[in-house]
Amino acid sequence: MKRALMTFGNPFGLALYDKQQRGVTSLATAAPNANPISRPGEAAPRQQSQSPAKQEPDPSLDPLDPGTIQLILAAVRGLPRPALEGFTKAFRKRFQVPEEAPSIADRICQRRHHDWIETFLVSHR
Repeated sequence: MKRALMTFGNPFGLALYDKQQRGVTSLATAAPNANPISRPGEAAPRQQSQSPAKQEPDPSLDPLDPGTIQLILAAVRGLPRPALEGFTKAFRKRFQVPEEAPSIADRICQRRHHDWIETFLVSHR
């Protein structure tokens, strides 16, 4: 049951083993037109102090330039076969890339991918 919830939980707002809660969205962003009915005795959820437009953008979501992407792909392709397979499995798990996707090369496009790959390569040298 836990495995099923772990696999299908993010669309429902659950992240059992994800301490950073990356796949979980708040009720305000998930359903802006929804009017949740609160039960008597429940406190209303706290409103964020800043509106979404005023919040700082997450720098880990910044796009990578094509030159950096090519350098990353060259470094990854230079890995020995067992390390490359381990890298692919770990990347798919970390960034929730489905097994049906034929390649992960097109998924490497954000700063967080770069940072994770750099950490992986340093730890596996």
